[in-house]
Amino acid sequence: MPYQGKIKLHQAIVFATQAHHGQTRKGSDVPYMIHPFETAQILTEAGCTDEVVIAGLLHDTLEDTETSSNEISSAFGLKVLGLVLAASEDKRKSWEARKQDTIDYLASQADLDEMLLICADKLSNLRSIRIARDTCGEAVWDRFKRGKDKQKWYYEGVLDTLSPIRDYAMYDEFKRLIGELF
Repeated sequence: MPYQGKIKLHQAIVFATQAHHGQTRKGSDVPYMIHPFETAQILTEAGCTDEVVIAGLLHDTLEDTETSSNEISSAFGLKVLGLVLAASEDKRKSWEARKQDTIDYLASQADLDEMLLICADKLSNLRSIRIARDTCGEAVWDRFKRGKDKQKWYYEGVLDTLSPIRDYAMYDEFKRLIGELF
């Protein structure tokens, strides 16, 4: 990673940590930033560009914080903003509509970088669910407004759209965790 990339990465870590300050993972006391860090780590291991890794750190800032699109584009550029937008949901819609929008977007419009980002995000989520299930058993599904069956529908729907990245290790792990959890 060239020096400028390292500076931007550092800036993204600071930015995301400040934006997610005080947030925790669903149903736990685990700091929320674990998720964006893990997402970025998965993308780094996949050999993604600095912009994709930075988007991994920032992918939930528009959706879950007071961060604006303008702040992201000003600090990190339009490519990063586009990636973050692709991974963001419209929280004004119902859960089912948001999840269907993600599946439809992946199936019809997403480019390779967007697929990698969304896969890394969902893989990190499944890793967290797996860890929680190992600790508290099937009660893990009580953390979600939509239970195990709806979660299964969503993650399998995402997997069905990701065949263009089937040669990536993250895809294999994502597929394996879906099988283990559901």
